[in-house]
Amino acid sequence: LQSKTIDINYIHTHSIFIDYKGNYDTYVKTSDDNIKNSMRVYQAYQDKRAHMMEFIDKFRCNAKRATLVQSRIKAVEKMDLEAPEPIEIEPVWRFGIPNPEPLGRPIVSIDDASFDYKTTVEGGGKKPSGQYLLQDVNFGIDLDSRIGILGANGAGKSTLLNLIMDKLEPTSGSISRNGRLRIGHFTQHSADKFDLQLSAVENMMATFEGRGDQEMRSFLGKFQIQGVDAVKPMLMLSGGQKSRVAFATLAYYRPHVIIMDEPTNHLDMESIDALVEAVQDFRGGLVVVSHDQFFITSTCGELWVVGEGKATRFRGDFNEYKKLTLERTAKRVAESVKSLSCMNNN
Repeated sequence: LQSKTIDINYIHTHSIFIDYKGNYDTYVKTSDDNIKNSMRVYQAYQDKRAHMMEFIDKFRCNAKRATLVQSRIKAVEKMDLEAPEPIEIEPVWRFGIPNPEPLGRPIVSIDDASFDYKTTVEGGGKKPSGQYLLQDVNFGIDLDSRIGILGANGAGKSTLLNLIMDKLEPTSGSISRNGRLRIGHFTQHSADKFDLQLSAVENMMATFEGRGDQEMRSFLGKFQIQGVDAVKPMLMLSGGQKSRVAFATLAYYRPHVIIMDEPTNHLDMESIDALVEAVQDFRGGLVVVSHDQFFITSTCGELWVVGEGKATRFRGDFNEYKKLTLERTAKRVAESVKSLSCMNNN
């Protein structure tokens, strides 16, 4: 939205259609300025009306001021006919992620770990094929970690996450974890695990047996799943609402580390803003795989690049990584064009 759009159409409450010229930042600034200006206009109307009504109420029974009172009444009636619309400010969504108890450092340590999907087991030992997806990885996570993992599709990002979460074992090397560590995992497909015939409250109660209806309602409310939305079948919820239920389920575990794999898919802009704010306030570790530049730059202070069998720390910001990636892509395309040209000439 920020880099590509030049025109944003916004449908407000009661289907009021507003057209904003410019990119997303321009839309946000213009929208905020318009709201502030409208609030000033409406407040001025309210103040003037209140002042005139005070005069009317004070001298309504005063015969000497009857003409002035009638004049003020007519003025108020005219003002009301031309009154500006009350400002309807949409609620700001906020997610509440409980902070975990402290743990000793490091809470996850990956030392010289390699992984080969084609490893076979012979004679009680592992025999790798030599086709490593990841090799000699050294990686650590603490409660203050804010790590973004970047790389092309198929490079091994999800494999690295599965190694961290103990869903895969390294072919060689070692991975140690604090014995009390709780990891929360959130993906674009997290909502698929729910029984959509049940409500959000019922799904939460099924996941956390013994918890009461009211407790689950209260917790879901922190993720803007409230009222009827909390008790109607989840098949009637939007994709964004289902994702918020999934994130509420994750948060209820009070994880020490949250691992996110494309978390912003299915979320609208307001929900993404709320998720960014929640993650920034979270006092645990964070590991994110995402193509969403805004989310990565807003939540991660450390970047790792996965590719060509390696996972390495990138000493720069996301813009520098993007620039380097585009330069490498352009170079490969140029080399391919040159090679194809030589083949055609021969």
